Amino acid sequence: MESIELARKGRGRRKFRRGHAPYLARIRLYWCDHCNVPLVDETQCAVCGSKSRKVELSPPGDPFPAMYGHISKAVDAIDSQFGQGIGQHILPHDKTIVFNKVSSLDVMFEVVVDGHIIGKLRYDIKSLNYKFILSLEGGRRLSQVSKRKWVSCHNEVLPYLKKGVNLMVPGIAGCDSDIQVNDEVWLIDSSGTVFGVGIARMSGSEMAREEKGYAVKIREVDAPRPPSINPRLASWDDAVKANINHLQKIEDESIGFIKRLINRYNLPVVVGFSGGKDSLVVYLLVEKATEESPKIFFMNTGIEFPETVQHVYEFAEKHDAEIIGYDAGDQFWDSLQEFGPPARDFRWCCKVLKLGPASASIAEILGGEVLTFMGQRKLESFQRSIEPRVTRNPWVQGQLSANPIQNWNALEVWLYIFKEGEAYNPLYNSGYTRMGCYLCPSSPLAEIERIQNTHPELYNRWINTLSEWARSHEFPQEWIDYGFWRWKHLPGGQQNLAAQLGLEIRPVRQGVEGQLQLSIAKGVSPCKAAAYSLEGQFSMGLDLTRIADIMHIFGKSKVSEELGAIRVKGNGYSIILFSSGSLVIRGEDPSRIEKIAGQIEHAVRRSLFCQGCGSCIPKCSQNALSLDNNKIAVDSELCTRCLKCDRWPCPTYLE
Repeated sequence: MESIELARKGRGRRKFRRGHAPYLARIRLYWCDHCNVPLVDETQCAVCGSKSRKVELSPPGDPFPAMYGHISKAVDAIDSQFGQGIGQHILPHDKTIVFNKVSSLDVMFEVVVDGHIIGKLRYDIKSLNYKFILSLEGGRRLSQVSKRKWVSCHNEVLPYLKKGVNLMVPGIAGCDSDIQVNDEVWLIDSSGTVFGVGIARMSGSEMAREEKGYAVKIREVDAPRPPSINPRLASWDDAVKANINHLQKIEDESIGFIKRLINRYNLPVVVGFSGGKDSLVVYLLVEKATEESPKIFFMNTGIEFPETVQHVYEFAEKHDAEIIGYDAGDQFWDSLQEFGPPARDFRWCCKVLKLGPASASIAEILGGEVLTFMGQRKLESFQRSIEPRVTRNPWVQGQLSANPIQNWNALEVWLYIFKEGEAYNPLYNSGYTRMGCYLCPSSPLAEIERIQNTHPELYNRWINTLSEWARSHEFPQEWIDYGFWRWKHLPGGQQNLAAQLGLEIRPVRQGVEGQLQLSIAKGVSPCKAAAYSLEGQFSMGLDLTRIADIMHIFGKSKVSEELGAIRVKGNGYSIILFSSGSLVIRGEDPSRIEKIAGQIEHAVRRSLFCQGCGSCIPKCSQNALSLDNNKIAVDSELCTRCLKCDRWPCPTYLE
């Protein structure tokens, strides 16, 4: 039976390598050499019956079909490095080419052709461009069509290179004179056969001129031999046929899971639909399981790609499905004035634009409780790899979420879409790997830069907004150019990048954290007027008219215009909050007074910076919360002062 829980700790089953991506699940990519197509499990090919060959991918291991946009970037990089027209020979259009995203500072893909990794396509942040990193098989293939970036070696150096040493100048017989430092190079023996690849640590002219020195850092070396090119041509239709038995197996398991949950919980059913590949597959599975068109749960954040919105509505029309959700309009741009740019460690946007409205939609339209089938998969992130298959999100009241394709990899998802002949979001063909808000800080810089070519108006609006923010906070232009805006506090890799670029990027205190803070003047101390007191000061003056309403959660409150303050009489304590931002709390219990100070800071933030997401409203069992002019309001007659609302997640005090 599927268990429901909010979080789960791994029990030693997660493997890590320092400096590398975690193993989130079993890596599965195999190859049928007879049909020259990928297989998604260690099974016989459904077409020819051949035994599969394992392809050794790097973790996390989520292979997917390379679309035109991905291949074109790789072709351009290969052409730039090794000669015009070389890329199309290395990456032919009439074969099934697979990419696999691997750990990198920004984005990097292993490139698989004929079931062999021929290299990696890496986005280099310093140059803001892609670079193709050769594998030994890639070097062997390159030698068939290119005359650039070669290094000829004396045959006697090969045994030493196999032992792990790097190539020194005395071992070089000749080289391409156009080689520059840090170029990708391929090594050949006296017969012209490739036996190694690496990175040049000298220019070609230096290699020819110098008598000694460190010439090439070796990445991979082995016995000289020709490339393993498979002449068999294949399409993705061929790949579907080869995997048809496995696709039927995983479809049956997912549909069985869906049916069990529907029968167990007897709740209204919706499908969370983002416009991406994973939610599309989940919809098709739920449609088959229920034999009807389930409702689509779509939150239009207002910063979706136009193609995504169009795809969602066209899909809904084709499947005769009702769309339930929320259109945020310009909410993001309005909230941006309060919160500042979203960051990976400050994702207020998801809460304001998606999760809060989703909670409100469930309460208002779906009767307060719903079973939502989602397209989340383990291989998308470490956090998703440890989540249970059935769970509840604390931000979305009344939603029971289930993930039918949790154990699928991306190749299985795509093969299923191809099998069903279903139209998918056209942005995938342009080289995007994830669908969502076009300015999401979780996107790699490579995809954000891609927007400049595909959607220049959207790109320019966002860059201009970031530029205004940078000027007002005295951040350098590089804060924008190199994507440092995507963090409030830079992680280690980004700190190293900034150091290499000679930049000092200070932490960003943005949003309500930067605008409003409560400082305690002194700790809880004995007081003549009461047993104990605490004094504090907010970092800005306060709008008492706005705040007075929410202070009802602490007790009976009253605004004193004469004092310019709010007085609150609670159970065992009293509060005075002045328009200047000064705060005085008196009471009998010192530990409670300290706790109330933190709760008041939360409440003031909620009141002043509320974005009207509504995530808290359905949670109140007394129905004491509502929105008044798009701001949170408290009904003093219904509120029981339980203060549970202080513990509910709110984007105004995201940790």
